[in-house]
Amino acid sequence: MTEQNKKQKGPELINVEYGHPRRYLWSTGEYVGKTYDEAKKNKKIVSNMCPKCKKILWPPKAVCGRCKVDVGADFRELPQTGTVLQYTYLVYPLWDPHYGEPFANPHANAMIELDDGTIIRHFLEETDEKKLKEGMRVQAVWKEDESERGEGTADILYFRTIKDKKTKKAAKKLKD
Repeated sequence: MTEQNKKQKGPELINVEYGHPRRYLWSTGEYVGKTYDEAKKNKKIVSNMCPKCKKILWPPKAVCGRCKVDVGADFRELPQTGTVLQYTYLVYPLWDPHYGEPFANPHANAMIELDDGTIIRHFLEETDEKKLKEGMRVQAVWKEDESERGEGTADILYFRTIKDKKTKKAAKKLKD
């Protein structure tokens, strides 16, 4: 018993210290591995397509959830432009379970429908909540240095707002 506990006349307290979480390695598997590889080497978003229903599966899978058939490795390049369907931004920091620290990402989190209809979740470059809106047209912005890439779609820093021919059509579609 420590001197302080003896003076308090209570139960002895046990202090347990935890070290910082350690990074670990894991296999992405054949299908997601292809997505990671293309992102790292070529700054491309790729996924496989069901041979029966012809739908792009995101994230890539071995079996189509709709058709229940083996998909195989028929990979297609996905567009890097899309439309924001919905978004949210952090008001309070979240707890990062991987590192045991609070984390506040200034970028809004969005559901983005790529131009081929595939829906992905990613961050938006725009941090001003007044400028955020559904129907915004966006384009992927990648990490430039290949040595910093290797985390799949996390190699995309964020999606930047763009103006193109589809901008007005996308906004009108969401209003209807």
